[in-house]
Amino acid sequence: MRKFLALCLIVGCLAVTSLAAQNSPADSGSAQSDNAGTLKFVLILSRHGVRPPTWTNARLDAYSVEPWPAWSVPPGYLTGHGFELMKRFGGYDRALLAQQGLLSAKGCEDAAQTYIWADTDERTVESGRALAEGFFPGCPMVVHGHDTGQNDPLFHPRHDAKEHDAAAMTDVNATAKQLPNAGQKELIEQMQNVLLGCSATGACNPAHEPATMLQDVHALATPDTSDRTAEQQKSLSLAASFSEDFLLEYLEGMPKAQVGWGHVDENQLRKFLELHTAHAALTHSIPSVARNEASNMLFHITRTLEQAVEQTPLTDAVGPAESKLVVLVGHDTNIAAVAALLGLHWTLDGRADDTPPGTELQFELWQDHRGVWSVHIGVAMQSLHQMREMQDLTLAAPPARETLALQGCSLRQQTCSWQDFRSIADSAIDRNAVFH
Repeated sequence: MRKFLALCLIVGCLAVTSLAAQNSPADSGSAQSDNAGTLKFVLILSRHGVRPPTWTNARLDAYSVEPWPAWSVPPGYLTGHGFELMKRFGGYDRALLAQQGLLSAKGCEDAAQTYIWADTDERTVESGRALAEGFFPGCPMVVHGHDTGQNDPLFHPRHDAKEHDAAAMTDVNATAKQLPNAGQKELIEQMQNVLLGCSATGACNPAHEPATMLQDVHALATPDTSDRTAEQQKSLSLAASFSEDFLLEYLEGMPKAQVGWGHVDENQLRKFLELHTAHAALTHSIPSVARNEASNMLFHITRTLEQAVEQTPLTDAVGPAESKLVVLVGHDTNIAAVAALLGLHWTLDGRADDTPPGTELQFELWQDHRGVWSVHIGVAMQSLHQMREMQDLTLAAPPARETLALQGCSLRQQTCSWQDFRSIADSAIDRNAVFH
């Protein structure tokens, strides 16, 4: 009898353990659990790879005592280092999607069912090509998009409805009045020290000052500004821009003596990036702004997912109906605005809601044994160290990844039923900002 009771206890424990395993969240760095069913389709919204600042050195030099470092490519172009990083990211994505059963591990067969659409900038087109080489080495791939020089409304929203623009600017101005806060002011002062050729946190007595000093923030945006975003001569905006320029120097693998003229190590860089995140939240993540910025993108993403569910061509979907994988190569602003529109947040590599070069926002469509569809949303990015050192990305050494929870979904494990996702997206989209 005692042996029988002991056996029952063991079996009971095994049953409880099995049930707990079924109900525990899937590991964000591995394939989804069998309970999710079969992965049928993936859409990736990617930021381009590492590039130089978009400003010329002559323009940048007006704000610093020392000249900014020279780059090997023109302002805003994808670097060779950036191309290789994107290529490695594509190779990792291929390996993960093969592990999940969507793609084969090798060969060109799945290339015909992969569709890449890139914005018209050189850095986005070349990033698309790098991803293609990583996905399918040696296979013929086309990176689709508009002709160079054209404005692609998928990545750059139209603003025909002036009343919506004015409402967004009112919200931006209301938020801007509270910025910079005390912590941001301290970081801006540290940024000014670096621009003056001093250490960020030490006493600074420069021999001379640059032509232009960082100015105090007043109103960061007005309805009259041509680009509808923060005025570029304000200190938070400038400091945010310079923090990313230091990031790009670091990620490119420049000698440490060149990253912020030797005054910005990784620890200080991470602090400065808080300014970039704050400015991005102001200019792209305020709800009314996000509706203007991201409604068109989210509409086309939703139609593309619907096309994959229905397996029939749909107007406004991106790519053919038989596609297994669709990749949109754009900008950090696209990712930030889409995430804000859906209320998505993450913390990766020690930073909240950051979108460094190569960041991917991923939408996965799964189908279970009953034929029921669900959506998983995730974000992935290479760590600062992985990018600077150009480390290999493998299933054993992956980029930072997180599965995101979408509020309003009825399913567990950061999973959303297709019907719930469609309803949430449709409610978030401003149809006046959609371009067909």
